[in-house]
Amino acid sequence: MSRFSTHLVRSTFFAFALFVSQHAEVMAVEIAPLRYSVDVVPNAFVPYAASHSFTEPNRNITRVLFSIHSSDVDAMQYYDNARDAASRVRGALPQTLIVAPQFLQQTEIPSEIPDGLLFWRSPPYRGSSRAAVGPKVDHVSYSAYAVIDAWLGELTSPDLFPRLKEIVLVGHSAGGQFVQRYALVGKFKPADSITIRFVVSAPSSYAYTSAERYHTVRRQFVMPDADTAANCKDYNNWGYGLGAPYGYFADADLDAIAKDYANKNVFYLCGSKDADPNDGAIGKSCGAMMQGMHRLQRMQLYAAFLQFKYGKSVTKRHRFAVVPNMGHYGRGTMTSPAGLQALFSPIR
Repeated sequence: MSRFSTHLVRSTFFAFALFVSQHAEVMAVEIAPLRYSVDVVPNAFVPYAASHSFTEPNRNITRVLFSIHSSDVDAMQYYDNARDAASRVRGALPQTLIVAPQFLQQTEIPSEIPDGLLFWRSPPYRGSSRAAVGPKVDHVSYSAYAVIDAWLGELTSPDLFPRLKEIVLVGHSAGGQFVQRYALVGKFKPADSITIRFVVSAPSSYAYTSAERYHTVRRQFVMPDADTAANCKDYNNWGYGLGAPYGYFADADLDAIAKDYANKNVFYLCGSKDADPNDGAIGKSCGAMMQGMHRLQRMQLYAAFLQFKYGKSVTKRHRFAVVPNMGHYGRGTMTSPAGLQALFSPIR
């Protein structure tokens, strides 16, 4: 029996209220209509939306595009964002399977938890394995990154989409954090005939691959001095760096992970106006502040860091773009010329 729901109409969705704090307001978020079965306990699932059924072979699909939501956990919005982007590129929409998973935290579920719902007890965008399954909050150890690993493994079966050529993972804001960190430590490896790219849009912070940070006075990347390191002991721990790795990749060769990151196809986007150091949604921890004052500066410093770490040749695979006159707006960034190029341009 297929692991995927075959119903792709909104009349099949189940819904309950999620309360998400945004600028001190409370808003309800629609739960995505479909269920992806997860092999962690019987009947466990992650909600999602999708553009096509994938229960039977489809020769039209050449691209799988995962659109990862931000901290507002609105998978439907990020499904719509990706669909809007694909509709702007000739021929892309019918050839692209769009999947928008929904990774929920326990604090975002105020009412009775649906039976089998897989959710997380800490932010999932860094790959935490502190998960649970409803309705009784049965604790399990399972990362959202492992969900992506399994999902991509099934979707790349040659019998399902025999003409599949590429996989795209895109995320904005917290979704951008998810995608950048998954690009670094994710375990899925496609067949040689399939390319994979990661589109990282305006994250609050980045995972660095070594412990150096930019020194604003010396204007170069250096190891923090003893006082700075003592006052910010976790500045290079996972989320900001590769220290203190999470369970999902705790047994991995961290040196190999850092080295291999240079070979990944990663596109980075940020709006030219996404430069407010007082934005309430941007990370303000010392580890985050060591990466820059605002999102635009943090992207620019990360671009400089990669060249410091790997040399100028890294720009052949790691490409950065500033979107003119754009603030912190997911759909606008994805559908901008730079966004469309990052999502759909051929990889050379």
